[in-house]
Amino acid sequence: MELFDISGRVVVVTGAAGGLGGAIARGLDRVGAKVVAADVHEPKPPLEDPIAFLRTDVSRRSEVDALIEETCRRFGRIDVMVSNAAVGGGAAAEKETEEGWDQVMDVNAKGPFLCASASARKMIPQGGGCIINIASVLSFLGHPTAVSYCASKGAVAQLTRTLAIEWAKYKIRVNAIAPGFFRTQLNAGMLASQAYLKPIIAKTPLGRIAEPDEIVGTVIYLASDASSFMTGSIVVVDGGDLAAGGYTDQTLPYIYDIL
Repeated sequence: MELFDISGRVVVVTGAAGGLGGAIARGLDRVGAKVVAADVHEPKPPLEDPIAFLRTDVSRRSEVDALIEETCRRFGRIDVMVSNAAVGGGAAAEKETEEGWDQVMDVNAKGPFLCASASARKMIPQGGGCIINIASVLSFLGHPTAVSYCASKGAVAQLTRTLAIEWAKYKIRVNAIAPGFFRTQLNAGMLASQAYLKPIIAKTPLGRIAEPDEIVGTVIYLASDASSFMTGSIVVVDGGDLAAGGYTDQTLPYIYDIL
């Protein structure tokens, strides 16, 4: 169990008002980490003590820098950055707007870069640390009506690999998790539609949608010494979706019916 022990480590989790980020913040708190949660929204339900909450827009460098500075002021260091904050992008490619594209890329791609760079500036002089980016199965697979989201999550995958190479000399490990479809607020609209839900379940070998708590174990693994020789990796947690090849001739008709 000591391999997986992260008690006392200082962890920042972005996008922690709910969904995966809320589950990650609470899960890390339960195993003894010192957790700072960040989001543009107030957590619902409120996060339990002693989790600290700092309102932060990850698309703004000044706010990300302030988040890291305040974390280090309170706890003296930052050991783990979990970049989870994201917004959805739901438009057919020919209908996507410049404004819609920019909003998604600012949060989903620029946000993890700003969080990583601000964290690294503290981790380098302290002798190392761990950065965990939340990518997506759509970092690898295309998806109709989500051109900006897919592009942003592809960027997260490449950001992860590049930073891992550059920062290995500083003993900063950079990995990512690629979730499949989880039952979160971000996916609530899609999952409320049987027309949308049916093909998702049909293409997932485990035959169901994941619950937010099911990502916590992977985060603990990547944040702990159990993964000490891992960097530049993207761990897929998707119920077998990617292994099955994503969309097939049997599932695509469901998607095209609702376009």
